[in-house]
Amino acid sequence: MKIKAVLFDLYGTLVGFEPSRFVIQSQVVKKYDLFLTEAGGSKGYFLADKFMAEQNAVNPIRSMSIVEKEEFFARYEQLVLSGDELEIELSLCKKIFKELQNIPYSMVLYHDVIPTLNALRELNFKLGLISNMDKLGSEILDEFNLSSYVDVCVTSKEAKVEKPNSKIFDLALSKLNVDARSSIYIGDQILSDIEGAKNSKMLPILIDRESSHTDYKGQKITDLSQLIDLLFTKYN
Repeated sequence: MKIKAVLFDLYGTLVGFEPSRFVIQSQVVKKYDLFLTEAGGSKGYFLADKFMAEQNAVNPIRSMSIVEKEEFFARYEQLVLSGDELEIELSLCKKIFKELQNIPYSMVLYHDVIPTLNALRELNFKLGLISNMDKLGSEILDEFNLSSYVDVCVTSKEAKVEKPNSKIFDLALSKLNVDARSSIYIGDQILSDIEGAKNSKMLPILIDRESSHTDYKGQKITDLSQLIDLLFTKYN
């Protein structure tokens, strides 16, 4: 079936941290005589983000109490630090994570996003965005100036479910008025993005910007600039 729509995850796919999470993390933990490597940081965030995806699948973070969120993010931080084989008590991890919240940062589009969206637009693909965010899709499009590029943005706040639940994918497809089998979904997480897309019968592509998913056997790219060629060589 001919591909008519391309949909994306947000964080880790279209946008990232500036300064990077590694820089922010290193700045805080240095106060506690803890030192991170880029390789360890990448490994730690891989584990922590996987933990977050698994949590959202069973008990969404947005629905947790303040105390539950504190406990969750203490464990998240512990996993980040474990990438450098640091075994840190949860009480200190909780303190570190709170300090991280006070470090100024921005979320910015990756360099390959606008050129890729422009190219897809010129090729007449319908474009969508699906995110586990506790805000409206219109707010996300305005925040990242994507309204002129993306037709539909659906969030877990609007869908009342998180990825990988197929309902959030189905809602986006309904808004775009396209069939799942003629749609591709690109994301950076195996559970929430790849398995979620499969649950809705969409064709999934993993974007692995830091080459962390070494064992993944499915379709994968490391940069969005690779997407156009892939669409025509494999899917159309």
